Amino acid sequence: MLSLAVLSENSSACEGITKMTRETGMFDVVYRVSPKDLHIPGIIRALYTHDPDLVLLDVNDWMSVTALTSQIKQSRLRGILVGFRPGWNEIEQVMFQRAGVHYLLREPISSAEMETVAYEALHKERSITNPNILAFLPAKAGGGCSTVALHTAAALAHGLSKSALLIEGDRRSGVYSIMLNLSDRPGLDVALRFGHAMTPVDWYQHVVRLSGFDLLPASPQHRTGRPIWADYYQLLRYVQKRYDYLLIDLPEVVNEATAEVVRAARSIFVVCTPEIASLKMARLRAEELQACEIPCERIQVILNRQERNSPDARGLEEILERPIFGILPNDYGSLKAAMVESRLAAPESPFAEACGTLARKLGGLPEVVPERPKFALLRKLSRIAG
Repeated sequence: MLSLAVLSENSSACEGITKMTRETGMFDVVYRVSPKDLHIPGIIRALYTHDPDLVLLDVNDWMSVTALTSQIKQSRLRGILVGFRPGWNEIEQVMFQRAGVHYLLREPISSAEMETVAYEALHKERSITNPNILAFLPAKAGGGCSTVALHTAAALAHGLSKSALLIEGDRRSGVYSIMLNLSDRPGLDVALRFGHAMTPVDWYQHVVRLSGFDLLPASPQHRTGRPIWADYYQLLRYVQKRYDYLLIDLPEVVNEATAEVVRAARSIFVVCTPEIASLKMARLRAEELQACEIPCERIQVILNRQERNSPDARGLEEILERPIFGILPNDYGSLKAAMVESRLAAPESPFAEACGTLARKLGGLPEVVPERPKFALLRKLSRIAG
């Protein structure tokens, strides 16, 4: 939810804006005042206290608010100034912009126009800046996408000594809590709902510390209303400076809310398996992402459960119609043992080592080929023989 302050001498306009914004479910008016009711320092102090995302300012009587806009501009408040009035000409628009009012709404304000301006202003002035946001989504269900994201987060934390957060973006499943036998946490839905107002103490009540990284699990028991783009925007804004890497495990279909994640991501990894159906679904997922205006070069493919007798990478890339970023082995034994014990696969397992290689590639580091002792089987047999 986005917080608003409304500054207007017109009480009817204030009431109308408050009612309209609350009906959208996207905005919360946290402060409302007539500039005549308080002196300017009082308004500035109130804006610092409430810290709104957007400040809606009535600019109908421009001369009466120029001193206020000047003080807001000098104060470097976080809130973005958005002016509103029935209309304006080009000269007036330039005058408003020079005063720091770069966004304008025509009265009467509709909810659609309000959302459009909010989206444009926040993404231009308060954009997501973490360069290491990585989204993972399955080509089809059952391809091991969550397992890949989980072990990649662990590899980033251990192999690269980076702080990492893994967000379980599939609100319906809560698979991580099942896999790892986690105790009930408020989790994703509550974090999305209150991301704009969380404190560090609040945050650590939602996440689970696991193998050197933080996990924000989904919790179907705590599901609230369907999230919107603003919820994911606020959550990413909150965590972006706390972690070196943000990994988000998404369901296969991107909706209007999770589109916020894929648009902010440096790379979107479609996880598939060598089966024809999965490969073709991976191609479809990539086409859907491109239809959402995601550049082709940001859409990558990770091949999971590769067998020794599977087709080589070149043949699979012809089906995918794009290169494969990383290949992970079918290490069923290690992963089954880990799941039985509600833990991650052992670091020396082939799957975990492959995820380590993937993590190094994500970090721009050269691949390290693990050293394996030569003639290990012969030495083992000689020890047995005495």
